[in-house]
Amino acid sequence: MSAARLALAAWLWLWLGLAGCALSSKATPLELHYFSAESPAAAAVPSRAPAAGAPRLRLGQVTAADHLRFRIVHRDSAQSVDPYETLRWTEPPREYVRRALIRALFDSGALAQVVGGAVPTLDVEVTGFEEEAQPGGRTGRVQLSYGLHDDQIVIARGTVTAERPARGSGMDAVVAAIGAAMDAASAELAGRVAPRLRARPPSDEPPAASPAALP
Repeated sequence: MSAARLALAAWLWLWLGLAGCALSSKATPLELHYFSAESPAAAAVPSRAPAAGAPRLRLGQVTAADHLRFRIVHRDSAQSVDPYETLRWTEPPREYVRRALIRALFDSGALAQVVGGAVPTLDVEVTGFEEEAQPGGRTGRVQLSYGLHDDQIVIARGTVTAERPARGSGMDAVVAAIGAAMDAASAELAGRVAPRLRARPPSDEPPAASPAALP
């Protein structure tokens, strides 16, 4: 073998050895930070029994856009939404929103929550659940698209958007702003749905029997 070929072979062996070391070396693990969008104070508010004659409603599917999972996302423009590398939610945003909707719709007693029967159903999609950059600072933004329907027609549909400013520079303040925006959007959605249900004629379905009345 010529000297040139020996030099080329040695160079290839050296390159392969270095590449193997790079592939086998362990990368520094990411240090993940987890946050909850749910305010302990809001979650601790006791619920009230439904008022007599309160309209009945089933809370149906609460889904979320594909990019709204465990990663916290930030919006820098109307077209750009990007995830943080190391910031995570403790639960998917749809779970926070479902509980916020239950509090807004039913805990005041204005509506009666049911799980079956021929009653109107509310389906919700979370289309925004993010930090948003604004000229005056960072805000929390939540957007909910909803459809209220029975087994035949769509009663109402629309989109609710709420924004709340972050009252601080850290991520804790941003998360609190997103949680406040979620509560505000849920309250506004409830304020739209309840009047539509009260305006409907009473259902012909008999009320569910209380446990004491069951044989």
